[in-house]
Amino acid sequence: MTSRFARTGRLTGLALRRDRLRILIWVLILAGLMVGVAFKFTDIFGTPHEIAAIKGTLKSPAMVALLGAFKFTNNPSTAQIFSTEMVVFMAITQIVMNIMLGVHATRGEEDQGITELVRSRAVGQLAPLTAAALELVIINSFIAILYGVGLGFSNMHGITTEGNWAVAIGLAATSLGFGILGLVTAQLADHSASATGLAYGLFGLAYVVRMMTDVQNPDYTWWSPLGWVEKISPYYHPNWLPIFLSLATALILYLLAATINLHRDLNAGALATRPGRRTASSFLRGPASLLWRREHNVIIGWIIGLAILAMTYGSIYNSIGDMLKTNPTMQQVFGSNVIHEANHAMLVSFTSTLVILMAALATIPGMQLIYKLYSDETNGWLESLYARPLSRTRLFFSYLCTGLLSSIVAFGVAVSSLILVGNATLSHPKDGLTRFEFWQAIWGQLPAILVFLGIATALIGWWPRLRTLNWLYLGIGFITIYMGGMLKLPKWLQRLAPLGWMNKVPSHNVEWSTFSWMIVLSIIFIFIGWWGYRQRDLHMS
Repeated sequence: MTSRFARTGRLTGLALRRDRLRILIWVLILAGLMVGVAFKFTDIFGTPHEIAAIKGTLKSPAMVALLGAFKFTNNPSTAQIFSTEMVVFMAITQIVMNIMLGVHATRGEEDQGITELVRSRAVGQLAPLTAAALELVIINSFIAILYGVGLGFSNMHGITTEGNWAVAIGLAATSLGFGILGLVTAQLADHSASATGLAYGLFGLAYVVRMMTDVQNPDYTWWSPLGWVEKISPYYHPNWLPIFLSLATALILYLLAATINLHRDLNAGALATRPGRRTASSFLRGPASLLWRREHNVIIGWIIGLAILAMTYGSIYNSIGDMLKTNPTMQQVFGSNVIHEANHAMLVSFTSTLVILMAALATIPGMQLIYKLYSDETNGWLESLYARPLSRTRLFFSYLCTGLLSSIVAFGVAVSSLILVGNATLSHPKDGLTRFEFWQAIWGQLPAILVFLGIATALIGWWPRLRTLNWLYLGIGFITIYMGGMLKLPKWLQRLAPLGWMNKVPSHNVEWSTFSWMIVLSIIFIFIGWWGYRQRDLHMS
């Protein structure tokens, strides 16, 4: 048994060294965001009046869907408001890091042939998998220490030592559980893209269950592993049971991953792949159709996933906008027309926030496909294509157009699903969003998607090794605009990224002048990328 784990410690050290830049960036983002907000929070919600104002907002169905359902004392402290606004959001961000690092350290290394080289030495069969798990444990533990110490120095009203460490360890345990889930999917799938998609799909399912149960009945949130972090209630009555559940789940998932690893072949997944056709389809005649043939499952998965997420949000529209249900006497006082206008305004405001979320998520598949041009290049998969009479321009625009169409279709389907399902659930059709507001939502965030994809194109053309910076830019831009209102961030910071350059739609009308120059900017970026790709040397392995 010991031989199966031989050289695990050595591999763990090498993994930390290999991922040191990724780890440093993630640690700075997560710890900086958590601790930085904690230091600023007393200035934002330090008075009883400010706390009372935000307390009612946080208990609304819209905010419960976004941030979770938390318990308050009658006179909540600043720390209780802080945990309500930050815990679920930070858990989601940290889970993304864990899945990304976990799949990269296992299936990603296997796809590149590195695991085969490592296993050819005196290394245990389970050593690479265990090293990946230990890497996640070390990273999450280090981040938890930064959280706990940083919160202790924040001097936020209402914090306790137990509460600080409950938040820190709870976030680490929850995130670790999903990271180990990524190790399981890495054993099931035969490619890193499939493993990542499966892991994020299961994470998305947990998020949907968390959101639905929080809005309908928070007692059922225990059915979602993501919802366990809410149940810690760090500054109300700290509950350590969810933390132990998360750690136990992580251990069980590791044992499952190890068992699968022992019973599968190297470079193969436990799930059998469907055999391909004996002869190629007549459709398979160009680089664009080849890319679609290889990536259509990922593209369709993103579209369906965003549609399901949007429909889930749409299904709670009736809970958000029905002021008559919460206070029937308001109709007698103000009249039905005024009430319906207020309900409509609430739904439009909620939709404006979700449109930003959908735009950010829809940008991801397009960026992945554009970046795939470089990964296919470095893996040597383009050599056979360039051996034929194929120009760089045609290949470049095949990847670019596929990425653009994927993001545009995903965004359009997501917004359509959100508004159509949302309107269908309303008890009062007058409260629903209009066709004009639907198109405002589409046009309002489309330029932001195109600018991000344009930046990705420019990086692939000239500086492909810097492509990670665009992921960082997307993440920071989303955080500043998504959380900017609640954290009272300055306007310039909320407009740091393309997601904040346009007015929030459909709450406001589209600024067509801004729309126009953003489209022009994206075209300029695309031209720069195309020119660079034609000029630079290709990196064939």
